[in-house]
Amino acid sequence: QDDVAAGKVHAKLNVFLSPWCLSAAQRQALLTQTSGTTNLWCYAPGYFDDDRPSLTAMRELTGFTMKQVTPDKATATPTETGRQQGLTTPFGVNSPVQPLFAAADATPEETLATYPDGSAAVAVRRANGGTSVFVGAPGFTSELLRLAARLAGVHLFTETDCNVYANGPFVALHASQDGEIALDTGQPGEVRDMLTGQVLGKGPTIALPMKLGDTRVLRTGDDGR
Repeated sequence: QDDVAAGKVHAKLNVFLSPWCLSAAQRQALLTQTSGTTNLWCYAPGYFDDDRPSLTAMRELTGFTMKQVTPDKATATPTETGRQQGLTTPFGVNSPVQPLFAAADATPEETLATYPDGSAAVAVRRANGGTSVFVGAPGFTSELLRLAARLAGVHLFTETDCNVYANGPFVALHASQDGEIALDTGQPGEVRDMLTGQVLGKGPTIALPMKLGDTRVLRTGDDGR
């Protein structure tokens, strides 16, 4: 987050895992540098204003009015709105967590998942010229990350869980499980294995059978010969 605040990162989607203790100047720097982007804020974003707790600082950072909640489990279960956007799997911790926060002013249309007490554990709204995604439950799923990527206009090379590295015409896939990976290159043209030289198919979509631990390094597009 320091690099983002310093203007060194220019991304459509920013994922802030631990922005829990920030000064007013740091909050303003983050908001300035992320204006117009999609930002995913995890657990307790901005909770400490320097050295004191502040729900006001959390609102300034995320665009949501926060409240502390005390459900018996810190788990987030997708709502109907969340399911319509691709969330199917609950996540979090099956025990109480304190402090724990909910988006107090999130509407039903903005609430993607709730705690056992019905309060908003995951919420999304337009803010700071872009989109703010609050995730209060510890952790998150790949489904939620893909949802945030879609909101940000980030191209998804696959909907299957695997490690993806992309730079220009190059795409590397590392399989986290056995099975077929449907690759969407986002463009027409040949897809070539850079290690063997084999043409695997033509984009924008091809299917790649892979085993757990397999890595494929590919070049996409007709200029990839």
